[in-house]
Amino acid sequence: MLDSSFTSTQSLPTTESPTSYLPSIKSLSSFTDNQRLHECLLYLRHIYVPSVRGSRRQNRQKSSSQSTSSLSALRKDPFERAYALRWLSALTRVADHHNHDPTPSNSSTPSLSEIQNDAAALLAIFAGTASAGSFQRQFEFDGEDEEKVGISRKIHITLNDVPLSANASNGDYFGSVGAQTWGGACVLAEEIVQRPIGFFPCRRRTRSPAPQEEEEKNAEADSFRFPEQQDPVPFRVLELGAGTGLVSLVAAKVAAAMMLQDSKKYSKVDIIATDYYPAVLDNLKGNIEANFPVPIPSLDISSRFLDWSSFSSSSESVSNSDADSAHLPAQGPPSPLDLGHFDLILGADIVYEALHASWIRSVVEQTLRKPAFLPRNDDDDGRAGVFHLVIPLRPSFSAESSTIEREFRFAGKSGVEDRVGDELVILTREIILCDADEDDDNGKEEDGAEFDTDVDVRDSVGNDTVGNQAEQGNVVRYAYYVIGWEGTPAIGGTG
Repeated sequence: MLDSSFTSTQSLPTTESPTSYLPSIKSLSSFTDNQRLHECLLYLRHIYVPSVRGSRRQNRQKSSSQSTSSLSALRKDPFERAYALRWLSALTRVADHHNHDPTPSNSSTPSLSEIQNDAAALLAIFAGTASAGSFQRQFEFDGEDEEKVGISRKIHITLNDVPLSANASNGDYFGSVGAQTWGGACVLAEEIVQRPIGFFPCRRRTRSPAPQEEEEKNAEADSFRFPEQQDPVPFRVLELGAGTGLVSLVAAKVAAAMMLQDSKKYSKVDIIATDYYPAVLDNLKGNIEANFPVPIPSLDISSRFLDWSSFSSSSESVSNSDADSAHLPAQGPPSPLDLGHFDLILGADIVYEALHASWIRSVVEQTLRKPAFLPRNDDDDGRAGVFHLVIPLRPSFSAESSTIEREFRFAGKSGVEDRVGDELVILTREIILCDADEDDDNGKEEDGAEFDTDVDVRDSVGNDTVGNQAEQGNVVRYAYYVIGWEGTPAIGGTG
């Protein structure tokens, strides 16, 4: 795999052809500059490794059309592609014949064996991602202006993706799907980076000790007391159907940057990324460890198995108002897996069966914090938790996509039936447009057919259901919902 520390391709010559940029094949037998070879592999990966489809927003700043067109032309050029293949093949053969590794183990320069492995992986990708096994993707998100948010640095994420057929061949189709990064996750991750305050409000919550805890503390401290000190309450985040973990990892890095910027404003943050499939969870755990090799103070991110159907089938629902803290489960019958309650729930590309929306509603009803969840004090603004959900509007899953607006009504509109007590409602909805494929340039498909790309980016909140058009020409549509308890403000998302 390529060095995960290299996360930017800005210095790579994206408009220069492989025949011009790469050292000649003949020179490889005596080539000794491993760093240069490493850069060549990064260059080829930048050109030929496919990006996540439907992840480039049309209303965000993009690369110039000239650079995008040049990259697309290089990718499609059969002569340049054939030369790149021959060059990679020659590099692997040369590395085989020079089976020594003069590079010191503590050097930042890749060893010859590492270069050979990277070249072999790229050759497999050229043959098709099914032959490549797992491979790494590099993601880079730009933060907002420092004057607006306080986070000016870029967010870098390295993910291990598993090709679709790697697990699908043994019947684990949905497990295979979950081990890939999808466009909806990129869209939601970008929202978190662009609007961090909407996801992590400026607040530091505390809770007073329970009476028994207070007595024990007083007894230990004797006459030396600190009545002004209170236990910090973590800001808790739950991701449903985390897959490769992109959304949770971005959320964790954004939260860490915000706490670094002002530790007095922001609470400790606990993030739990969940999924159902064992293979996905193994990959997810590895991605978390790769991006957070060293623990960060006041931040905890972990992975966990979660079966949505267990919430729907359980008659033992837990009331938020009965709990005495954000990070402890309520007394009495616990929620499935004792998850407790959360300030923020995230989900991207998680509705692909008719029952999923109903199951998701049950999970959110039992785990999303209500306004009265914590005692009000000077440090607690009393806000309820919020659920951010992004789903693609795929024609092949139109029935499944429409179930969201059947399970959650829009705020301020009467439901189909009267509900007792608190109700989860859609606070805002936004339709987001992304380019379907960076190879579809200038409004033309590869066969030359023209299509209309002059479409609105947002729809009005509370209009009719989202409809069934996911892809029109080179446009992928996503519905972005902010869901919360009736009567609570939407603190993030479509502001």
